[in-house]
Amino acid sequence: MVQRLLAILTDENRYRGFTRLAFHGLLIVGIFLLIFSAYIPWFLYPAAPLDFEFLTYAGPILRDSLCVIVQYYILVYLVKHYTRKPLVLIPGLAVYYFVLFTCYYYASYAVKHYFGLPDDYTGSLNHFDRMPFWKALYHPATFFHLMFIIERAFYPLAARLLIEIYRRQVRNLRLEKQYTRLELDFLKSQINPHFLFNVLNSIYALTEEENPRAARIVEQLSAMMRYSLYETNGALVPLHKELAFIQDYAGLEQLRTAKRLQLELVFPEQPDEDLLIAPFILIIFVENAFKHGVHNTIRKSWVKLKIGLEGEELTLTISNQKTPDARQQTGGIGLVNVRKRLDAFYPGHDLAVLDEEGAYHIVLKIKLTRNAKTGDLRMRPHALA
Repeated sequence: MVQRLLAILTDENRYRGFTRLAFHGLLIVGIFLLIFSAYIPWFLYPAAPLDFEFLTYAGPILRDSLCVIVQYYILVYLVKHYTRKPLVLIPGLAVYYFVLFTCYYYASYAVKHYFGLPDDYTGSLNHFDRMPFWKALYHPATFFHLMFIIERAFYPLAARLLIEIYRRQVRNLRLEKQYTRLELDFLKSQINPHFLFNVLNSIYALTEEENPRAARIVEQLSAMMRYSLYETNGALVPLHKELAFIQDYAGLEQLRTAKRLQLELVFPEQPDEDLLIAPFILIIFVENAFKHGVHNTIRKSWVKLKIGLEGEELTLTISNQKTPDARQQTGGIGLVNVRKRLDAFYPGHDLAVLDEEGAYHIVLKIKLTRNAKTGDLRMRPHALA
C-alpha cells in the first residue's frame, strides 16, 4: 500500500486532479490528528480533569490546525519559488510571519470568546486578549507563543521534504536508465559506421591499382565520414579541419562530375590553429552551389569558391552558374536551418544573396572564436615580461 502510494506521488502523470486533491486532503487530516494528539494530555489527563463542552475542546484544535495549514502552504510556496532569490525570500518570510500572527491572533480571540475556553496551556489566549493587534505584533512574548505553532508546522514540512527526496531519487534513477539506454543505442549505432569504414577500406584496396580515380573518391569519402562522425561532437571545431572537410567535398564533386565542371577554389594557406568555427556552418552553401549549378544540368558549368581570412573575420564567397531548371537557391530546409544556426552562433553575421540572370552569388561574413586556452598560453609570456 505504501509503495503504491509513493508510486502515485512520484508519477507526474498520475499525481494530478482528484489524486492530488486526495493527497492534500490526507495531509490536512494528518495535521488535525497531530494537533489533536498534542492536546490529549492537557484535556484528558490533567491533575484535575477539565470539564468542558465538546465545542470548547474543539476550539484550540481548530485554531492550531488552521494556523499550521496556512503556514505550511505559505512556506512551501516560498521555498519552491524563491529559494534562489533571497531578495524576494526574506520579505516573503516577513509576510509569512505577519500572516501567521494575524491568523493566530484572531483565531485565539474566537477560541476565548466564542468557544468558551478561558485560556490554553501556553497562556496565549489571555496574552492576545489583553493587547491590541499592533501592540501584540511587536511584543517580545508574542514570538514565544507563536513558536509553539511554528514548530508543529515542521512535521508536515518534514513529510513533504521526505516525499520530495524520494521523488528526486526516483527521477534520478529514471534518468540514469534513460542515459544507459541512450548510451547503449549510441554504441549500437557505432557498429554501422565501423562496418562501413571497413568496407570503404576494402574498396580502396581493390581499386587503388586498377582505378586510382575511384580509390581517391573512396579515400576522400572515408575521411569526410570520419570527420563528421567523430570530430564534430562539440559546439565548435578547429577552422583548419572544417576547411579540409570542405576541400574534400569539393574534390569529390570535381571527381564525380569529371570534365564538365570548371571549379575555382581559393582557401587560406595556413589558417591559425586557434580559430574555431561551428561545424557544417559553411558546407550548406557549398552543397547548394553544386546542387543548383552542376547537378541540374549535363552541360558544362562552373563554381567559384573563395574563403578569405583576415584576423578573426572569415569571408565566404560562392558563385555558381544558374541552370535553366534550377530552383530558387535561397530556399530549402537546409538553408533555413543554417540561417537559424548563424543567428544563434554568429548574431552579428552578414549574409548577402545576389540572384542574377545567369548566376547566383553568396557572400557570408562571420567573426570566428579563438581557443581561449591557447590564447591564455600565448598571453602569459607577455604578461610576465
